[in-house]
Amino acid sequence: MSDRYEEKLTFYGGLTTIGGVHIMYSCGDTGIVFDLGMARGFFNGDTRVRSDYGIRSFLLTRMAPPVLDLYDPELLGDLGEAELQQVWGREQLEQVTNLHGFVSHIHQDHMALLPSLRPNLPVWMHRDAYVVYEAIVAAGEYEDTRADIRIIEDGQIVDYGPFRIEFIEVDHDSPGVTGFIIHGPEHRIAFTADWRRHGRNHHRLDRFIERCQTVGVDVLITEGTRMRPDTLFRKPKDRLEVQVAVECRLAMEQTDGLVYVNILARNVERVADLIMKTQEAGRELVMDESTAVLWFEASDKLQVLSGHPALEAGRHVIRLLRTPVWSQGPRPAKNVKLPYAPITVNEITANKSLYAVYLIYPLTALIAELETKGSQAAASIYVHADGNPLTSADETLLKWLNEFGVQYRYCATGGHAAPQEITELTTAIAPGLVIPLHSNHPTLFNSGGVRKYYPAPGESFKVSELVTIPNNRRSDSRVFT
Repeated sequence: MSDRYEEKLTFYGGLTTIGGVHIMYSCGDTGIVFDLGMARGFFNGDTRVRSDYGIRSFLLTRMAPPVLDLYDPELLGDLGEAELQQVWGREQLEQVTNLHGFVSHIHQDHMALLPSLRPNLPVWMHRDAYVVYEAIVAAGEYEDTRADIRIIEDGQIVDYGPFRIEFIEVDHDSPGVTGFIIHGPEHRIAFTADWRRHGRNHHRLDRFIERCQTVGVDVLITEGTRMRPDTLFRKPKDRLEVQVAVECRLAMEQTDGLVYVNILARNVERVADLIMKTQEAGRELVMDESTAVLWFEASDKLQVLSGHPALEAGRHVIRLLRTPVWSQGPRPAKNVKLPYAPITVNEITANKSLYAVYLIYPLTALIAELETKGSQAAASIYVHADGNPLTSADETLLKWLNEFGVQYRYCATGGHAAPQEITELTTAIAPGLVIPLHSNHPTLFNSGGVRKYYPAPGESFKVSELVTIPNNRRSDSRVFT
């Protein structure tokens, strides 16, 4: 094979962390970087920078891939390749002249670099994922992007010249999550994105496996978020996605006090379930302005919610609570006329049994007013269902709940596969090589006998040197069926 069509994989991020996966596949002068998010690292809490103007800091702390053509030159300033080579300890950094980007879904560890990208950079993502991104921009959670967003559909094949990519939707806890199979001139590379088996669309993983089996995969790249010493020998028992909103309704039926619900608003399908269960429980759902804008902007446009009864029910069930002036949480960046009736704290506390409060983490301090006003005869319940903070042991949250006697119920289910399920997927696909990442403990992975590899940050490989092509590949494996 000539150098013109030589296939390479370069690994930058997500190798020993949960999130922040940064990989570049290149073939000749054309390449695609996946994903475009950031893991938690040097910036958190009170130490933070804007996601667009902070790109220099992200690059110099290895939180963003050192592929300069990804980024807006106005934001880079005089930062160049020499500084990045020094930071990465590399004499050379892989670059291509025809560059593309890919975002598998709209969680910050997969999309946070979008505001920093250069104008007209082609970035591919599923239609529903882009709807969610537009909604979080409108809600004030992120800045917009100047990249050229290219919409893809499940099963679509895009021709990039030297290679083609077949995009396959998988199941996670955000709409439009998409993996893919790269069909290069010599090799097939599959990327699962984030995935799980306990969601409402677990059948999508069966289709992903079937496509990989049909074409014959040389390299499988899979997430391994839940690989930990305590999950090695006993498969965790997962709550089904459809059960989460049921648990929220049970809380609403078990108290005459308030019920607080903390759900990541980007999980729009779960929010739709919550709206319906709130209606069934005879309550109304109080939302802050940012969360209400996100729901309103996303829900009507999402293919996955087409025809869902929550689209109509939400207009009657949702009540709008003005964001307190003291809050440093997100505020809508777009002036959206919302169809929801307004409500005040005094109206909520006058009859607590009529309301559930969608309480995002930055608004936790609202508990003080909501608990000290009105009747305190019945205890309130706080249902924590995968919203920030992503732990059941957050000291600040628990202190607020304990102070005001609010019962705490951790109702997480998450978006990631159990380690045993990752083993099953790997052995079913039977690639020549598997690379686990998006994990704090990738070396704990049981690959079921499939050869595995753990790249070092900044490591670049010719795919032909990375894996030996299986002899039993189907003769028609290069044909799309």
